[in-house]
Amino acid sequence: MDTLALLQKYDRPVPRYTSYPTAVHFNQEIRQGKYKGLLQSLSANMPISLYIHIPFCHILCHYCGCNTKVANTYSPVKQYVQTLLKEIELAGKELPNKMPVSHLHFGGGSPNFLESDDLKAIMELLNQYFIFDKDAEIAMETDPRLLNKEKIETLSELGFTRISLGVQDFNQTVQEAVNRVQPFDQVKASVDNLRNHGIDKINFDLMIGLPLQTLDSVRQSVKQAISLDPDRLAIFAYAHVPWMKKHQKLLEKYPMPDGNLRYDMVGCVKETLEKSGYRAIGIDHFAREYDSIYQIYKQGKLRRNFQGYTNDQASTILGFGISSISMFEDVYVQNTIDAPTYRQVVENGEFPITRGRILNQEDIKRRNIIEQIMCGYEVDISKYPLEKKMLEELEKDEIVEIKDNHVKIADQGWAYARIAASCFDEYYQPQEGQHARAI
Repeated sequence: MDTLALLQKYDRPVPRYTSYPTAVHFNQEIRQGKYKGLLQSLSANMPISLYIHIPFCHILCHYCGCNTKVANTYSPVKQYVQTLLKEIELAGKELPNKMPVSHLHFGGGSPNFLESDDLKAIMELLNQYFIFDKDAEIAMETDPRLLNKEKIETLSELGFTRISLGVQDFNQTVQEAVNRVQPFDQVKASVDNLRNHGIDKINFDLMIGLPLQTLDSVRQSVKQAISLDPDRLAIFAYAHVPWMKKHQKLLEKYPMPDGNLRYDMVGCVKETLEKSGYRAIGIDHFAREYDSIYQIYKQGKLRRNFQGYTNDQASTILGFGISSISMFEDVYVQNTIDAPTYRQVVENGEFPITRGRILNQEDIKRRNIIEQIMCGYEVDISKYPLEKKMLEELEKDEIVEIKDNHVKIADQGWAYARIAASCFDEYYQPQEGQHARAI
């Protein structure tokens, strides 16, 4: 089957599998006592990860699918930080000990929207309840337009080790269409300033499938990104989900790449990056060979969680802030997405948890298999004979290779890894309005 026919056959809504079961299947109430028990039962010797969600931006990017809000003044951000600190304190008091931390990630929104004093307050409180390993990765997603010298100095002072810059695209026409104008020179200045302050682990986020993008413009953006020598790049496919994010309708007046062109764009990005010494990791990440995530990938220990691909080996993530998700061995717990509820519940001395999922043994087994497919492109399915039948169509189309009970994504099947993973998802239904399309 040729490429176009394969795209037409398999380009359907499918999860990104940053968890299993996926967030759309978080439908169980997790009571306050249950969550306290999870915190209290953590092993004091096992490192955990922390996630801090800052749901604010200064301008709305029209492609955005994140849980964020535009703040025209800093007042709501300040108020949010005060509630966030109280939530962290609530959790900290339930921990069995001062817990070791291997990874801290600030996501958003635009976490560098925070004023330096508020960021310092968060870090100081975290240090009261947690001990950061000497090699802990302390990372933040950033908007280069807000990454001034004073904030970079604060990040350096607080020990941040990795910064991810939301680049998306360097083409001015595309930037204007999606309402995110940030010239190449502005991004370069941020990168230079970070390195001058000792923060030399740099990630870029780029996007394909945005309005007005062409194959040539994407190739040029990638080349410009390479010229700044980031350690890692994540290449995300734009998910057009206007039923969830109404502002995305603003993009429908522009021509958008179809599935076939998006596929060519991903191939172009992959070829351009690999020619420049980057190595492909999973479905959308690339890294230099010296980078820790590539070394973990080569060892077969790459993980995938709500932040995407990671070298972090912690099995527990504690999430703080609106919409954040905490992960334990067999439980997911998500905070409310409603700001007034978040503030009121925390002020009342309770955790702002609203839903979650308690995993059974079958869920855990399937989660491991899906993670192996998404991270390493191969898996032993000897315990899952039914799924082998579901994979036969993919084998016929040369997307996967099956030998005995070993399944491997074929070299030309890398773009369909999420489709292969969905064969092991017993809850999955290909339904519009629930997931982004596969290609």
